[in-house]
Amino acid sequence: MPFEDGSFIYVDYTTKNKDDGKVFETTVEEVAKSAGIYREGDIYGPRLVVLGQGWVTKGFEEALRNAELGKEASVEVPYDKGYGPRDPRKERHYSMRAFEKGEPPRVGALVEVNGEVGTVLSVGGGRVLIDFNDPRAGKTLVYDFVVREKLEKDEDKIKALVHRRFPGLKRDDIVVVVDKNSCTVQLPESANLMENAPYYKAAAARDINKYFPSVYVIHFVDTYMFKAPQQPAQQAQASSQQGQEAAPAQEPSKTSESSQGEQKSEETGSDAAQSQGKEEAPKPKRSRKSESTKPAA
Repeated sequence: MPFEDGSFIYVDYTTKNKDDGKVFETTVEEVAKSAGIYREGDIYGPRLVVLGQGWVTKGFEEALRNAELGKEASVEVPYDKGYGPRDPRKERHYSMRAFEKGEPPRVGALVEVNGEVGTVLSVGGGRVLIDFNDPRAGKTLVYDFVVREKLEKDEDKIKALVHRRFPGLKRDDIVVVVDKNSCTVQLPESANLMENAPYYKAAAARDINKYFPSVYVIHFVDTYMFKAPQQPAQQAQASSQQGQEAAPAQEPSKTSESSQGEQKSEETGSDAAQSQGKEEAPKPKRSRKSESTKPAA
């Protein structure tokens, strides 16, 4: 089923030069590595595209409208529906002295001059020729792509807009609640560690209001997670366990064993003496007065 303008979709794609197959851009990490354009720190994965907003080239957007969800496809995009023709006026010469403070320019390298980024075309005679045209300008491009997902719920669309401004976060870690004209966005703690977090929030808020004009009150909630305190019973149990683990097993003391042996010997001797005393004690003789007598005849 074709997609329409305003659709929120996630797309994996790779952009190549039709003439030599050179890869200009890709959302797939493995492709970037094999093409030699992988950069540490870049975020790879499907990209959010809102159709009809000019987020991608005209030719690519036309192909996306007619794509099928989950089906791989490829399209050729001529330069007039891509990045336009090359502009000769954007090729400029500079003196080598302009690059004395940085690394020496080399052919094919990207350099920044007065806020513009260009590609070094030649170096020689104390001069550097830089092309400030987009590297894709004037070229027929090939897009290999697949639409991975289409978002339907407003909460998911807003979450995607926020994630677009905070690409280092996981989309599932962002919580969005929409209530009539207001929206609350809860960000994970890692968002607060980003250097430009306040600017990202402002940009995300503008995006939300742009695509959802009825939502004009937007709250951002920062979350800080700490370790939950232990209950008294848990603390006592933990202390007891630590004490049992820390206390080493003690061997019986020889001194105590000896004392116990001596004590047992003394007790045994005492018992024997008492027993012997009982056996050796003389039996009392009968008193004559106690003997029975017969009367005299």
